[in-house]
Amino acid sequence: MRIFSTIIITLLLSLPLFFAPKAAAQSVGVVMSGGGAKGLYHIGVLRALEENEIPIDYIAGTSMGSIIGAMYASGYSVEEMEQVALSGDMAKWVSGSIDPKYKYYYMERDKFSSMLTLRFDTSSRADKSKSDRRLHLPISVINTAEIDVALNRFFAQPSAVAEGDFTRLMIPYLCVATDMNAHTAVVLTKGDLARAVRASMALPVAFPPVEIDSVMMCDGGCYDNFPWRSMDEAFHPDILIGACCVEIESELDNDTSVVDQVMSLITMPSDFNMPEGRSVLIQRAVDASTLDFNLADEIMAQGYNDALKAIPQIRELVARRITDEELRERRHTFRSSWSQPHVATIYAEGIEANQQEMVDHVMHMGQRRSEQSELTIERAGENYLTMLSNLSVSSDFPNIRYNPATAKYNMHLQLKTKPNLDVAIGGNISSTAFNQAYVGVKYGWWGRVVQSFSADVLLGPVYTMVRAGGRTELAHRYPLYFDYMYNFNITNTLRGHFGNITPVDNSFQMKVMENFLSLSVGSAFAPKSVADFTLHLGQNGYSYEMADYPRRQYTHFSYLAGALSLERSTLNKPLFPTAGSLLDISAIYVYGRDERDSRGDMIYPDGDDYINMRRQWWGVKLLWEQYFDIIDRGAFSLGYAVEGVFTNHAALDSVEATELSAPQYAPLLHSRMIYMPEFRANYYLGVGIMPTVRIIENLYARLSVYAMWRDRYMGDVMHYMSDFSLIYHTPIGPVSLALTKYDFNTTNNMYLTFNFGYAIFGQKGLFY
Repeated sequence: MRIFSTIIITLLLSLPLFFAPKAAAQSVGVVMSGGGAKGLYHIGVLRALEENEIPIDYIAGTSMGSIIGAMYASGYSVEEMEQVALSGDMAKWVSGSIDPKYKYYYMERDKFSSMLTLRFDTSSRADKSKSDRRLHLPISVINTAEIDVALNRFFAQPSAVAEGDFTRLMIPYLCVATDMNAHTAVVLTKGDLARAVRASMALPVAFPPVEIDSVMMCDGGCYDNFPWRSMDEAFHPDILIGACCVEIESELDNDTSVVDQVMSLITMPSDFNMPEGRSVLIQRAVDASTLDFNLADEIMAQGYNDALKAIPQIRELVARRITDEELRERRHTFRSSWSQPHVATIYAEGIEANQQEMVDHVMHMGQRRSEQSELTIERAGENYLTMLSNLSVSSDFPNIRYNPATAKYNMHLQLKTKPNLDVAIGGNISSTAFNQAYVGVKYGWWGRVVQSFSADVLLGPVYTMVRAGGRTELAHRYPLYFDYMYNFNITNTLRGHFGNITPVDNSFQMKVMENFLSLSVGSAFAPKSVADFTLHLGQNGYSYEMADYPRRQYTHFSYLAGALSLERSTLNKPLFPTAGSLLDISAIYVYGRDERDSRGDMIYPDGDDYINMRRQWWGVKLLWEQYFDIIDRGAFSLGYAVEGVFTNHAALDSVEATELSAPQYAPLLHSRMIYMPEFRANYYLGVGIMPTVRIIENLYARLSVYAMWRDRYMGDVMHYMSDFSLIYHTPIGPVSLALTKYDFNTTNNMYLTFNFGYAIFGQKGLFY
């Protein structure tokens, strides 16, 4: 009996020891909702939990919550996530376009900006249905290539450590996607982490769906935007902490964005009623659009402040604490097991055998064969974006998988060739005579080389252009290309109104016709730089008025002209840029013969009046233009430009023909529309300054002031032009209203013009 009593007393005394560890061992699961940019709210919540030593044992998320959750579960710190959110990268990822830095400038230099481009597939492969050969329409609004590369960069290494099991990440994790055919939510706990996250955030219409195990999946928010039940069933946490950034019972109004309207139509109501007594919900209907990533700082602060208010309630439920040192050590231990991010092999499927060599070349762009073993995941991602930007090819989500045998990663690409016929439509709508209608056609294909043929037609009362030709590009460490083109240009200011609101005394009527062949060979030694050699063979015709002649005179100049040029451009817009720079250095040589036959045309005939003379000259040009922010993010930018030209341009048969063929200083759009002899000279130096203020998104006010020094003309060596413009950038082209002034010492020569679209000018036969 005594022994039995001793045992009972011992057990009673030991009860606190049994229950204390159970309380201390409480597991905590954090659930994160979707919401696009609103989901940055979760980063602030995580910061508040960390600062108050609240442990996180499991994480579940949907859509944006899946990205934030996966990053935290993979060992990324709150500081690292904040840095990504504030960098502007996320806004760039969802912009719908690949960063222009990956597009080779030589491919854009001679391309005319258009308002609309239609793509047709003319191929006749047996595996293509009739519908596939028609007009090609995009399967989504937003190109996710930048997102795909970022997700692989973030998650390839932690996914390899976990061996495809998300429960083996630093923190066990799951995310939710939607089976598009079964119309059900799918819980993802295994596989490729980057692909799973990408599926969970594949917002219908906006982003293309993702295939996982032969199932087409899209945004998990469609059927479960707050997966606390999935968390509970998979991990059985003792305590649930929910972070929700959307309206629990949302109602649309007139101010609801298009994206949010679509999401409301395609999503089912989610269950936000977590179990009482063991859960805390941190919730706010964040006042932002799904794509408002520019509000990152404010959104994260809201999550942080809301979580701080909930900390007392969380502490009542969670007895455990995890110190900053313990968390840091846990993160370091997990991340130290990451393998080196080197890509051993790149596999491409979906393309023809003769295209494989080009893909392999681009994916190892700029590297020698001996260096290809050191290709990193980050560099492979950059080359992947370069390939998509410069080849007519698209890709499904690229897989990067770890190969234990080589201790390196393999990259698997599922590629599709794009339609090979492009039809571009554009031009300019103007309050002046400078109206233009443009149609361009381009047909191309690629294999071991890239081959294209194009034709452009531009019609207008002032400027008309027709050109046709082709380009051949060779696979090389640096792209090498050959261009061949026929060009026909007419500039005619004989009639039409150019917007003057005061009398004009410096503009004259003229007509120039250019007819020439162009041959060029060049190389892009950097994505935004190009060096080339160009030959022009042709004839220019100049029409003008001369004293003592009742009829207009015509000078014909037949020539062979060559140019060596080096050009680099990072300008952010083809017209009215606000960021980036342009450098253009060139040297030219012109050899030709000018001819004018005016026999019988003089009022007082004197001799035959027939000129047929050889002419030659050389010249050099330097143009430097740069724009930079005075106030961050383009609210106020300042641009400046310096342009210098020197030639020993030979005198042609008349002063008028000499001026028409001389280099032109035309930094303003309007200055290219009219003929002003004072801004044409054999040599000159021009400088300009262009401050630009952003009034609201896409609406800018821009002041441009230019001064030109040249040899004395009409008694002056200095000549000036300026304009003040209001510019609105629309998706199909800029709208501008400009007040332009030439010569500051008179009230004459002032113009008011309106333009919508892209004013187009072809290359000149004499280059300058």
